[in-house]
Amino acid sequence: MKKKFLAIGVAAALSVTAVGMMAGCGPASADGVTEITAAFSRPNTSGTYGAFNELVVNSEGKSIDEAINDDGLDFAACVQYSQETGNVVTDVAANPNALGYISLGAVAANSNQIKAVQVNGVDATVANIENGSYALSRPFNFVYRTEEGISDLAQNFIDFIESAQGQELVNEEYIGQAEEAKEYTPYSGSETTLTLTGSTSVQPLMRDFIIPAYQELNPGITIECSGSGSGQGESDAVAGNNDLGMISRALGSDYADTLTAYTIALDGIAVIVQKDVALTNVTFDQLYNLYMNGTPIPCDAE
Repeated sequence: MKKKFLAIGVAAALSVTAVGMMAGCGPASADGVTEITAAFSRPNTSGTYGAFNELVVNSEGKSIDEAINDDGLDFAACVQYSQETGNVVTDVAANPNALGYISLGAVAANSNQIKAVQVNGVDATVANIENGSYALSRPFNFVYRTEEGISDLAQNFIDFIESAQGQELVNEEYIGQAEEAKEYTPYSGSETTLTLTGSTSVQPLMRDFIIPAYQELNPGITIECSGSGSGQGESDAVAGNNDLGMISRALGSDYADTLTAYTIALDGIAVIVQKDVALTNVTFDQLYNLYMNGTPIPCDAE
């Protein structure tokens, strides 16, 4: 696995709000929908929020992050917050006039409700992330306190991810970052519980793929996997409340001196709409203007 010390500033500029269905956005049916007029965002503690805002730029090259944190602007009134990945899926599925964004790895499991659209004319696929043509991608990282170092059990868990079996599991939905597969030896130490907290985008990779396979080889190990976002993963790591924090972006600059980051995988950020909506493609400029200016996106726009 490549060890990376990645720093970006993800400022907490927006308040987290509980959301429901947006008013005035039409019935829960795609019939007759001609434009996207509303959007859902993750809260500012989410790594997906930070990565999306940094990557999406308008035609002049200004990112959403710069507009909010440098220019002091706010999201348009048509934008509301969805606390976790599952909430974005539910909210978008209930509103045919809205779009949102989630981890690409979460799209297939929810394809009965939502679909991913092209971004800048490129399909959101693992292959396109790997070849660099899909622009909305970011790292999945583990973090831990640099001074204390990583525990033996946490290192063994990472060793499993770096093994041939672990990389095969990662590569089912993501892009593994191990430079070469390692031989893996099950854990033989005295620790019995591993605690992972943080990103709701990283959790499906851990919960659905890595943890079950790891526990088959290490049946005596209990793994707790929870959290509400990347910000929690970082703050818990600083406070010593986890063994590994999970973050779905680069390590925040506020933590660069206290935490070490290991890149687990690369993931795409998929822009999603209700599965029957006619929209097939959005541009960065359209996304910027919807989120920042409330400008509708025509469903036949290419």
